[in-house]
Amino acid sequence: MLSLDYRLAPEHRFPAGLEDAKAALSWIFQTIAPDVPVAVAGDSAGGNLSAVLAQWVQAQGMRPLSAQLLYYPALSGPFVPPSREAYAEGYMLTAELLYWYCGQTLSSPEQLFDPAFSPLLANNFKNLPPAMIVTAGFDPLRGEGELYARCLNDVGVAVRLKNFPRMIHGFLNGYALFRDGRQALREGGAFLREAFAKETGGAL
Repeated sequence: MLSLDYRLAPEHRFPAGLEDAKAALSWIFQTIAPDVPVAVAGDSAGGNLSAVLAQWVQAQGMRPLSAQLLYYPALSGPFVPPSREAYAEGYMLTAELLYWYCGQTLSSPEQLFDPAFSPLLANNFKNLPPAMIVTAGFDPLRGEGELYARCLNDVGVAVRLKNFPRMIHGFLNGYALFRDGRQALREGGAFLREAFAKETGGAL
C-alpha cells in the first residue's frame, strides 16, 4: 500500500492536487509488474480524488484499476442532496464549512461543474472498477455517496454501499475510540483483498 502526498489548497488550487494524484498513479503503473493489481482508496477529499482517478483511468484507456474504495467521499459539487440540508449543522462537518472549503480550493465558481472536481457530474459511469462506498449516518456528504452508488449500479458496475448510521463525517480518524471506525477499516480491507484475489486467481 502506498500513501501519497499532493499539493494542498489554498496555496495550490484545483486542479493541482489532482494532477499530483494522476502523476503518482501513472508512476505506479509504470513501475509495478503488469500482473500486480492496483486500486485507489481515500476518505473525504481523498475519496473525491479516488473517484476522479477511476474515471480518468477509464476515459484514458489506461490499465484498468481493480477497485475503488471511497470513505464518505465528496462527489456532487453544486448539486445539494437532502443529506447536506438535513445534517447542515451540529455534526462537526457543516454545510457552511463545505462551502468554505470549496472557496479555498477552487479559483472560480464554474469549476464546481467540472467532473474532475464533481465526479457525480460525469457523462459516463460505465466500465468503472468495482466500488465500495462507505457513508456515515450523520454526515452532510452521505447522500453524495448514495447517489454515486446508484449511478454505478445503474450501468452495471459492482458496488457495495455500507452505511454506519451512528457515525459522523471523518469517523475513521477515531478508529481507536469507535468500534465502527475499526469495522469500516476491516470491511474496506476485506473488499480490497477480495478484488485483488479476483485479479490474481486467489494468489494474494
